[in-house]
Amino acid sequence: MIIFKRVLLSALHIAAVLAIMLVSQLLGAIVSELFSVNAIIDDLLYTAVYIGISLLLGYIYSKYILRIDFSVIGISKKPLDLRWLIIGLALPLAITAFYLVFAEGTFVKTDYTTFLPVLFNSLVPVGIAAGFCEEFLFRGLMLRGLEKLLNRTAAVLIPSILFASAHVFMIMNSATATDIILLLAAGTAVGTMFSLIALASGTVWTSAVVHALWNAVIIGGVFVIESPQYGIMASSFYRYDLLSNNLLLTGGAFGIESALPAIIGYLAVSAVAFLYLKRR
Repeated sequence: MIIFKRVLLSALHIAAVLAIMLVSQLLGAIVSELFSVNAIIDDLLYTAVYIGISLLLGYIYSKYILRIDFSVIGISKKPLDLRWLIIGLALPLAITAFYLVFAEGTFVKTDYTTFLPVLFNSLVPVGIAAGFCEEFLFRGLMLRGLEKLLNRTAAVLIPSILFASAHVFMIMNSATATDIILLLAAGTAVGTMFSLIALASGTVWTSAVVHALWNAVIIGGVFVIESPQYGIMASSFYRYDLLSNNLLLTGGAFGIESALPAIIGYLAVSAVAFLYLKRR
């Protein structure tokens, strides 16, 4: 009976966190649409509302429902460890370097003539907004709530699997079963990596920075590596089109984020984070 109650409460907790994310994203999209000026202002409005509403609803939920202090969630004044900043930048740069050196492809300059909006988009909504909010919600609220209700292992794995599953909807129209399996494996691996970073550092700020750097470099749009057979990212400024059809190299319908080189990178950083956590 106790186990059933914990499972039920865990399911309700997960639903509540996902609802906070959806409401925050929706309000961000509505405000940026209502007060639309240009691409940069629109991105700034969306980011501000998305982060602000996430924090507000998250604070109310953690204080009055979970009864967990924000510092336990991972929102603290603890300074960012420089080592994680280096690791967070090294990971996407190493993956990019691998493809440029070892994967055959062609460089393409797209038709975009304005560089600043693309750069701003990669740094703010794709980098900061997605990185911070997803970490706060998945590796902060959801993880700490599940850790209280279940245990730490479940608290790491369940949000990671959900994080991976949420991305499946992005490729449902074009994905094969193999693409989905590869995405679930990669998504769970990267979710676990972010969780271990948050736990090892004691704050979601760290995993948010690592997440934001990954998004900005790999999918931000300034320079992307893609396989044309799966479609092209319309907003990229520079592109490197992979000539290989190897699924493990291209990552399938989701792209190089779910490819084998990226998965190896996730596991390597996870191992480092796990060692830091054990040391703590």
